[in-house]
Amino acid sequence: MLSNCRFLLTASPLHAALLSAAYTIRVEPSRIATPLAPDRYRLQLTVSRDTHDRLRRAQALLRHAVPSGDAAEIIGRALRLLVEDLERRKAAQVTRPRAVQDSGGTSRQIPAAVRREVWKRDGARCAFAGAYGRCRETGFLEFHHVQPFAAGGKATVENIELRCRAHNAFEASLFFDSGRADVVREVPPAWE
Repeated sequence: MLSNCRFLLTASPLHAALLSAAYTIRVEPSRIATPLAPDRYRLQLTVSRDTHDRLRRAQALLRHAVPSGDAAEIIGRALRLLVEDLERRKAAQVTRPRAVQDSGGTSRQIPAAVRREVWKRDGARCAFAGAYGRCRETGFLEFHHVQPFAAGGKATVENIELRCRAHNAFEASLFFDSGRADVVREVPPAWE
C-alpha cells in the first residue's frame, strides 16, 4: 500500500523536502496474492534455493503435526511466529510483562510498558491527524515524543504517540527548525 501521508500540506519548502525524502521508500501494492474466496488467497512467489530447502526441512520436522506437509499451513505457522517476534521487539508485546521500572525521566529509552500501551492505544498505525483525517500508514512506525525529549518531554503514555517516518520527520522539523534558540538539535556523525 502506498503511504497515505502524501496529502499533507507543508508550511515551507524545508518541510516539503523532509517529507519527500521520507517517501523515497515506497511499498507497492502486492501483485502476488489473488483472492479465491473471502478467507482464501492464491499466493505465487519465487524463492531462493535456501528458502525452498528451509520449507522442505520444516515440512519434514512438522510431519507429526501436519501429516500432509501442507505448505500453506507451514507458512502460516512461520508467519505467526515472525509477527509475534517482530511485535515483541517493536511494541514490547509479551505474554508476561516485567514489573515497571521508573527511569525518572532522565532516559531517552521508552519503557516497554509505555510502548505496549501506546501501540495498543494507537492501533498499530500512525496517529497523526491532519486536515484530511488520521493517517492510515502502518509501516515505518516510530515512537514520537509529543513534547520532544530535548525540551523536557518524558517517555510517558500521555507524551508518546505512534508516527510514520514521514510524519515524525515533519513534526520534528516543525519543532526543531522553527528558529528556537533554546533547543539544540544533535549534529549527525561525520560518517553518515
